[in-house]
Amino acid sequence: MSQSAAPPTSSTRSGWWVALCAAVLAFVVRFAAIGGSAGLRGYHGYDDGVYYAAAASFVHGRLPYRDFMFLHPPGVILALAPFAALARWTGDEIAFEVGRIAFMAVGAVNTVLVVHLARRWGMRSAVVGGVLYAVSAAAAGAERLTVLEPLGSLTLLAGVALLTRAAREGAARWWTLAGGAVLGLGLTVKIWDVVPVGVVLVWVLVVRGWRPALEASAAALGSAALVVLPFAVTAGPRMLRLVVLDQLGRPRLGTPVVDRINGLVGMDTTSFTTGGRMAILAGVLVLATVACWLAWSNHRGRLWVAIFAAQMVVLVASPSYFLRYSAFAAPAIVLVVAAATSVLAARTGIALAVAGAVTLGVASVGSAGRAYVTFPEEQIEAALPNQGCISSDAPATLALLGVLSRDLAAGCQLPVDVSGQTYDVGSRGPHGQHVTRTQNQAWQKDALAYLTSGSATVLARGRFDGFDTSTRATFAALPTPVREHGIKLVLTGGADRRHP
Repeated sequence: MSQSAAPPTSSTRSGWWVALCAAVLAFVVRFAAIGGSAGLRGYHGYDDGVYYAAAASFVHGRLPYRDFMFLHPPGVILALAPFAALARWTGDEIAFEVGRIAFMAVGAVNTVLVVHLARRWGMRSAVVGGVLYAVSAAAAGAERLTVLEPLGSLTLLAGVALLTRAAREGAARWWTLAGGAVLGLGLTVKIWDVVPVGVVLVWVLVVRGWRPALEASAAALGSAALVVLPFAVTAGPRMLRLVVLDQLGRPRLGTPVVDRINGLVGMDTTSFTTGGRMAILAGVLVLATVACWLAWSNHRGRLWVAIFAAQMVVLVASPSYFLRYSAFAAPAIVLVVAAATSVLAARTGIALAVAGAVTLGVASVGSAGRAYVTFPEEQIEAALPNQGCISSDAPATLALLGVLSRDLAAGCQLPVDVSGQTYDVGSRGPHGQHVTRTQNQAWQKDALAYLTSGSATVLARGRFDGFDTSTRATFAALPTPVREHGIKLVLTGGADRRHP
């Protein structure tokens, strides 16, 4: 973020063409990663449905933390609220798909910002950064769905871009305030974003001095407070418990460090042989180390080296880890590589960039449509009862069926995050030890009560549902007219207990 002149005017047009082409490539890669038009209507796991369900609940007058449990800051709820509101006219199935497309567009915007930030090291770096980010399986894996990571990358990249503009000689003060404010919005998306935001603000202090650092920090805290405080006031200490304490108190998942680091490539290596996993690890570490050394020693992209190092500490140390979390560090490592290639001889830099693009491209193609399950919408709709609330262990299925907003409007129960309740209720034993989901009797009771409260329930989580033997036996004894692709429709015939 050191002061430097703007790129020459003669290169501006070329830079925009590079950004446009990279953005189009990024969108195409993300569309392929979701599985194309069929995958757009598919079931892709648990979390994106939780965030959409939270937004739909908010649109229907329910407040997070106070009226339903939510384990993250409210930023993603506000970001998805327009799409949840769209469901009033289009139905949830269309609104959910439009939201997914919008987040792919966020990925394209992030790619443009990467190109913009890399241009200060030359056009070669802009091309390298744009192409690498566009084809990155780590970035694409998150930016194909309505999840947290795309928004965190957007606020980080946009905030640094504004603060870089503020560092130019003669720049108006409002650039610093705008950059800090955009950075602060990242704090409203995921608590992990405290780390890169903190690194950027310290960097402003080191490079530009106390006054700009204080201005940027005040703007960051102000924008974050503007979003968070209204919810905190209505929820009281429960919001702090859910967003911070419950998250920090989660048990550590068994994902080895080697697989967390390998996640930067964007591929799930847990099923690889030990030799294969270690080979990928060696390649990732060598590339990252060399790129960081070249960028740092040549005073190019030092900020991104610092951000990348801090983010990797978070990824390795975090209690929870899923493959898409690697998108958290994707912008930083791409910008580090882009900065590093600018100091290499032209042929060497291009050769390394091509090798990296091919590697990431292969990973993206290999992970296209990953975790994609064809949703049996027609079969379930044909077997649904004519009346009554529909429940599910994965709210995305309710959106894909087009019944989520309808049931909310009718006053049906919707816990939003059924599985996440295990981190807040019954998660600790009498001596403070962690209680697994299958042993958490309070959660088993609450989950069963909700899932049998309506006329039918859709079960989609399979071996990740956390149900114990007794709960499974209860569902096994009920009529199950649909069993397709691991998704079941169970007729519960409940009393339709509606939300008070």
